[in-house]
Amino acid sequence: MSGAADSNKKQIDDQNNNDSGEDKLKLVLSDDKMCAYILLKTPEDGDEPYTEEGILSFLADAGIKDDLIDKPLIKEIIEEENYGQEVLIAEGLPCKDGIDGYFEYFFHRKEGNGKPRILDDGSVDYTSVNTVGMVTEGDLIAIYNPSVPGHFGYSVKGEILKPKVPRGMPVPKLTGCRYEEESYSYYATMDGKVEATPSSITVTGSLEINRNINVAYGSIYFIGDVEIYGDVDSGVEIFASGNVTIGGTLQGSSVRAGENLTIKGGVLGDENTLIICGGDLDVKFMQYATVMAGGEIKAKSILDCDLYAGGMVWIEDKEGLVSGGTMYSTVGVDGQVFGNKRNVKTQITVGKNSQMLTQKLEYVKVIEELENKLEGVSRREFELGRIAKDNSSMNNLLYIVRQNKARILTEKKQTEAGYAAIDKMYSKEAVPPSITGRKFYPGVTVRIDSREKRITDEMIRVTFRIGEDGISFSFDKADEDE
Repeated sequence: MSGAADSNKKQIDDQNNNDSGEDKLKLVLSDDKMCAYILLKTPEDGDEPYTEEGILSFLADAGIKDDLIDKPLIKEIIEEENYGQEVLIAEGLPCKDGIDGYFEYFFHRKEGNGKPRILDDGSVDYTSVNTVGMVTEGDLIAIYNPSVPGHFGYSVKGEILKPKVPRGMPVPKLTGCRYEEESYSYYATMDGKVEATPSSITVTGSLEINRNINVAYGSIYFIGDVEIYGDVDSGVEIFASGNVTIGGTLQGSSVRAGENLTIKGGVLGDENTLIICGGDLDVKFMQYATVMAGGEIKAKSILDCDLYAGGMVWIEDKEGLVSGGTMYSTVGVDGQVFGNKRNVKTQITVGKNSQMLTQKLEYVKVIEELENKLEGVSRREFELGRIAKDNSSMNNLLYIVRQNKARILTEKKQTEAGYAAIDKMYSKEAVPPSITGRKFYPGVTVRIDSREKRITDEMIRVTFRIGEDGISFSFDKADEDE
């Protein structure tokens, strides 16, 4: 028991007990009645000596709870003649308030009021505006910490002190996640975006953005599908392991989709524009871009692009144009106009070649490397998920790790699609590749299975195929007069 005096005390009693030989005893209580102090005044000549029984009787008369009194200390005070100072002789038991139930979240949560965060160095952190929580299947999302009851207390006079009654949290409604009762934990059952409120935890496989995207908004790295209803401006990078749909125009930016990619407004690219998807690409038009698709490509026109397709390339518009750049498809190309009147160099290649076999072997190595990276980043993600809790700096690091995971997942799907396209091309079921167009201008070069033909005269309604003697072609006689 501490002998330190409380600075906030109040004198309660000062009395004499001549019958017991005790006198000049003072009792002092703290304002909250949790501490009782006694002060023994120095005896004068002829005073009766202090006794343990007399002091205990004095404390009992003052209402001090007997089992709270430090009885050995009374004996010590008397023996050591500790006079003239207040000594803590009894302490109550403080009540302990209950602890409300609460959730600990293990994903990056958006902070603030939707405005960019100003960093200490004066720069602006736009990620505080657009970041979303990402999880993959099996990730720990949250742990519920149940309410903890408090306990009653009492003052040195035995007065009961009631604790605050704790509140629990409502059982949340779950979507895309599961609850593990033994550990009070919630886990994702799918990849995607996670959002949590006190009444719900939701994982959805898609991220919808109802605005234009620019450098102020920031780049997007997402595990799942992304749908952007506006334009994507220069300087933005998009990685999504699922499908990507852009409602407007992609201008001077890069986008990678693990699965299908749709760009409804077309692509106005530059030397840094990279368009890659593991599945099909459906785009209004493209110019000045490097394009790779694991599946088919459908477009109305393609200008000055370097293009690779694991499936067919379809130019669907009647006035659709392929002019400048290079185009490769494992299966074939079916278009409208190739080249232009100025004889711009345009190269169209389909089918097998030695480069594809080399690339197939490279794909195997790349896939293995990506799998190792994915395993490593998943381990790191798991470790951070366990220690992040409410530490905002750790949550930020966890978010960065999941961004990296989104990139690796996306690249892995794209590479696997490229490997599958080449593998299919060399299978027994592969259809002989061909190139078909309504018009071919001089300056166009067609290549099929490493054979090449340069167009020197304008050709109308023609299909190129590979024959025993090289590339052969046939005209559509029904339209020959067009």
